[in-house]
Amino acid sequence: MVEAVEAAAELMSRPSVGVNWDTPSALEGMTVGSLAAHLVRAAGATIAYLDRTPVDAQPEGDLLTPVTYFHAAVDSPIHDQVKKVSADESAIGHEVTSAKCADLATELSRRLADEPADRLVGALGGRMLTLDDFCRTRLIEVLLHLDDLSVSVGELRPETDPLGLSIVIDIVGSIARHVHGDWRVVYALARSERVGEPAVFPVF
Repeated sequence: MVEAVEAAAELMSRPSVGVNWDTPSALEGMTVGSLAAHLVRAAGATIAYLDRTPVDAQPEGDLLTPVTYFHAAVDSPIHDQVKKVSADESAIGHEVTSAKCADLATELSRRLADEPADRLVGALGGRMLTLDDFCRTRLIEVLLHLDDLSVSVGELRPETDPLGLSIVIDIVGSIARHVHGDWRVVYALARSERVGEPAVFPVF
């Protein structure tokens, strides 16, 4: 995830992002600036949740997984506020936002190295998941929005470790299996004439 945030910071610092800051992005309802600000917020949630969760915190129920996290996140009230919050946070401008992203990558590298292997974080109303799993959810956000940002400004997407995309594919595939069942996923991949409605992909 740290490498993905570093790549995002590099892309974000390019002049093309600044020139197009207030123009529509590849995501409906978001400007390039809003998209950049949302990417920084999505990655920065890792630090925010680490800071608010005691190291010895224990879950009251089952831990969330990346799959169940995304199901809960889609139904969360904050999901409807994302565009407005992102627009507000983009008001600091291109240079400050890109510098914030670069600083975040440095801070993530330091903080994640210091955390114990069994560290838990509370998210979405305090429901807990492992730090590793939360980082996997952040990886999905960062890599997808890294691609969104590059498409928005006509830049080549920065190269990142292929392992990151493998993690994204695994989680997205698992979300589809959880929602639609294994056979409908197989049909979507190999027998599209049998998929029916609703569509299996995209998952969100």
